[in-house]
Amino acid sequence: MKRLSLLLGVLTLLAAVAGAEDAAKLYGAKCAGCHGKDGKGNAVMVKALKVDLAALSLVDAASLAKKDEEWVKVTLDGQGKMPAQKGKIKDEDVKALVAYVRGLAPKSAQ
Repeated sequence: MKRLSLLLGVLTLLAAVAGAEDAAKLYGAKCAGCHGKDGKGNAVMVKALKVDLAALSLVDAASLAKKDEEWVKVTLDGQGKMPAQKGKIKDEDVKALVAYVRGLAPKSAQ
């Protein structure tokens, strides 16, 4: 029984690591272009979208104060200049993205 529990624990850990890697790749492919690799916003896109850098930051205090459900809704449905990703990114992958982005935040902001 202990071996089974240990095996299940290891498999759960491996799945979490694989999910985190997938979220990082997905973020790089779908999000980093506007939000920057570090989540602080892409200065080039500020000019292109005619917004301020805070609008593209995901790791500022205001963004981090939002509930995960709000981030999921904005990601799937879009908001302002943020295009909807519904049908482009799976719902469960959006949840993994939210967790990944929260991990980008400086420890002092978490």
